[in-house]
Amino acid sequence: MIKHLLTDTELRGALFAAEKELNEFNKIKFVRTKDWRNEFILDFPGVYALYERIGDDYVLLYIGETGSLKERMSDICRTVNHTFRRQLGQKRFNGNKSKKKFDVEIESMLDNFFDDKLYLSFIKVNFGRTEIESYLVTKHQDILLNSETKRKLKMELDRLE
Repeated sequence: MIKHLLTDTELRGALFAAEKELNEFNKIKFVRTKDWRNEFILDFPGVYALYERIGDDYVLLYIGETGSLKERMSDICRTVNHTFRRQLGQKRFNGNKSKKKFDVEIESMLDNFFDDKLYLSFIKVNFGRTEIESYLVTKHQDILLNSETKRKLKMELDRLE
């Protein structure tokens, strides 16, 4: 007999609970400074969501996972270091997709977007971050800026739906 650490029902429940907690966590205004990261971002592993604030609504843009939330929030500010910024520059501001920086005009538009509209929520997750991220990215893939390579566990997660 094959034993599992979690049954499909328990796994589904854990994924739903993580999504609910991430959605209900207060959205924090993203600020591109080290002082902000030191004051508001704890250094722990977790899953995070990035939102665009439009009026009183928050529109989900990106879901990620990290072993160090504080370091990831530093990375996200640099085009060369984070997929979200590259995808946003390409899709929202028609920048030429690159692993390096966009031209000065696109980088300026990205900085303004971060300063004016970007919000963050996150949850601490010590184990299973990739599974939670993959589930949420797959579930919301039609609205997210996540790259296609984020579909790590799609077939397994489809089985749970």
